[in-house]
Amino acid sequence: MTRKSLRDSLRPFFVMREPVKPTAGDGDGHLAPELVPFWKPSGDADRYRAYQAAMAAPYVGGSLFDVGAQTGEVSARLIELVGAKLQRLVLSDRTQSWVEHLRRRFEDAEVLRVDLPERLDIAPVDTVLLVNVLGYLEDDVKALEALAKVTTPGGRFIVWEAGYPSLYSAFDRDRAGRRVRYTPESLAERLRLAGLEVEVCRPINLVGGLFNRVMVGRTADFADPRLVRLYDRLVVPLSRRFDRLPLRFGQNIFAVARVRPM
Repeated sequence: MTRKSLRDSLRPFFVMREPVKPTAGDGDGHLAPELVPFWKPSGDADRYRAYQAAMAAPYVGGSLFDVGAQTGEVSARLIELVGAKLQRLVLSDRTQSWVEHLRRRFEDAEVLRVDLPERLDIAPVDTVLLVNVLGYLEDDVKALEALAKVTTPGGRFIVWEAGYPSLYSAFDRDRAGRRVRYTPESLAERLRLAGLEVEVCRPINLVGGLFNRVMVGRTADFADPRLVRLYDRLVVPLSRRFDRLPLRFGQNIFAVARVRPM
């Protein structure tokens, strides 16, 4: 491949569009409340969202509570993947503007404003989905306990979290507002302290973790969409292949836990 053809092939990664937030894995979901009504999917994190949904789909039951759903992108992809198996969808967020967005987007779903660990008033569900939620909370165990009370015995929690304290950065603290990154051991401990039985708890997204380690702290503009496209189109497909291996490191921790049968 010539230098010119290589440059032309990479050109789509470096075309400027609307700002999004890279490397946190949250795509373009972090917006000021007044901008939420104008949000639209940029497409820059499509592969990442599909990755999250594909990991969760095998564990989804007939009723799903997507906690902290924000844009609703993961639930939208899960609906496509699991089809008629999913008979009831509940979504929540703690920000009212995102709650209103979710009500517009999912007309047939139950949508509520929830600021964990407050007490929940919903009919029981058999699956709880937590994508990048626990790491933002002051008391993750109390939040899990509150959610367990509205989950049927034997029901599952599906958790996707930011991994490894060594990757914690100024971006996590100042831009994303993340309180903590977990290890498989620390996340499993939080799940067990909430009374849950851990089935799976392991690192995933190895290449994403390496990308994070190299780029975070070396990039001046964290809202540059070019970095997101590079991550989404090159890093994510490669990283998914490595998930088949018994990894000891990754950008994320994926866990599945059950509510103890009565």
